[in-house]
Amino acid sequence: MQGRILAIDPGGRRVGLALTDPLRIIASPYDTLLINGNDDAVQQIRGVIQREQVTEVVVGIPLRPGAEKSEQTKRVEAFIELLKANIDQPVYAFDESYSSVEAEESLHRMGKKVGDDKGAIDRIAAAIILKQYLQETQG
Repeated sequence: MQGRILAIDPGGRRVGLALTDPLRIIASPYDTLLINGNDDAVQQIRGVIQREQVTEVVVGIPLRPGAEKSEQTKRVEAFIELLKANIDQPVYAFDESYSSVEAEESLHRMGKKVGDDKGAIDRIAAAIILKQYLQETQG
């Protein structure tokens, strides 16, 4: 399948986005959305999907093997269901455990301060989710 994949790192106030190129080879940070709840997030994401000709969506969900679902996991599951009901593209949940920690470490390695651009963590975390998704699904 061709077309861009959009990865989403959902949060309460910010949603990190990453996109592949149309050939699905490179995962790049795209944007950080400032949101007022799930409905607003879905509307903004619908705009990105249309603008960028997205054909598939991956949403990072915090999973802990063998553990009870956290409140954040339940919130992300509700977001995924709302997203599925409002877009035509397939939506896949993908384990994003520790992607934000990895994103923050990446920023530190680049010599950037996290406080300068909090949205950078969200964008980079989405790109990490997308890179891992590509590795698992496309070899």
